[in-house]
Amino acid sequence: MSDTEEIRAQALEVAAGWSGPDAPDAWQLTAALFRMIAEHEVLLGRLADLPPDRLPALLAGAAVSFLVQRDRAAPLARYFPEPGGPQPPFDAGFYAAAEDLVSSRIDEILALCHAHRYQMNEVGRSTQIALGITATTGGRGDPIGLADLGTGAGLGLALDRYRYRIGGQAHGPQDAQLTLTCELRGVGRPPALRLPPIADRAGIDASPVDLQDPLSRAWLQACAPPEASSLARLSAAIGVASQTQPAIIAGDAVGMLPSVLRSLAPGHSVVVVDAYTAVFLTAPELSRLADVLASAAEKRPVTWLSLDPLVPLGRAGRDSVQGLPLPSWLISDYQRHGVFAVLGARTFHGTSDTGQLLARAHPSGQWVEWLASPGAELSVRQATASEPAPRPRRQSARG
Repeated sequence: MSDTEEIRAQALEVAAGWSGPDAPDAWQLTAALFRMIAEHEVLLGRLADLPPDRLPALLAGAAVSFLVQRDRAAPLARYFPEPGGPQPPFDAGFYAAAEDLVSSRIDEILALCHAHRYQMNEVGRSTQIALGITATTGGRGDPIGLADLGTGAGLGLALDRYRYRIGGQAHGPQDAQLTLTCELRGVGRPPALRLPPIADRAGIDASPVDLQDPLSRAWLQACAPPEASSLARLSAAIGVASQTQPAIIAGDAVGMLPSVLRSLAPGHSVVVVDAYTAVFLTAPELSRLADVLASAAEKRPVTWLSLDPLVPLGRAGRDSVQGLPLPSWLISDYQRHGVFAVLGARTFHGTSDTGQLLARAHPSGQWVEWLASPGAELSVRQATASEPAPRPRRQSARG
């Protein structure tokens, strides 16, 4: 597959995630934006000059949103929501307006793509991560250390300061500035959310977002889906992160992790979180990540909680980034419909290395389908590709 076709496939995969049969009307704009990118041959050709790990299709979507937000470029601006405002009506006129802006300002779009990294800090994923922490800590009250790989602005490091509404049940501080809502799908039920105290926390990012810088905040907003509720979540989460100012280390996530783990308060187990970060690591980098975690686990338990699509990225995905065995029905469903993440936990302690598939989930935290069974942990080193989980009686992968 050529570079151009890979970028087109990337754009179409994102569009599919926002255009499922049960997708709300507010998601139409995001899907249409990426369909437009997939169909703009000149833009695709120019984007092919970018390294694949810069996620060219996603960068292009962010660049278009940035120009629209900054310049209120008519007539395209009428389709894009403003922070705190409603979702504007969508109609077929979007495509002509979007193609016109891209064609007339393509040099500006490419300049933004070359100058920035894609930084989607979707705080809605904190619900899925919080459920994973609850499941792996057993709901105990023992404090933990928390490390977040690819943390961006550090929004995920404040997950204990958000309130959660999961399947109609509320959890978390009642005075929280942000409440995250997540639908429960399927027949499985996660444990009642109960986060342990976080004794220490730190994040790592190749290009941390300075929330005090207006341009950095504007780019962060441009990387969010142009959907009213997503922008509202982001704005509220920025307010929380600006108050808490978590420690964020600039550098390579795997390379900096040993020193970050050593810096966390001793005497507590550690949870290392990655949400849509490990999927972009190479196989040697993933192997090195596992080695770093195993080494740190000589003194205390270390759990790697991953929320990532299958690899390789795209419709050919069939493997967990953590090396967890996956049921064949899940792989088949991913390859047919795609656009969901797998939530998995891999725990290192002494010489043991165990893992468990926990759930699958929507990329923006809109829903979660719990798949784990109590006591289903298995040795990752001895795991085979056998079916670790039965097929749910009802499933909803799309959307």
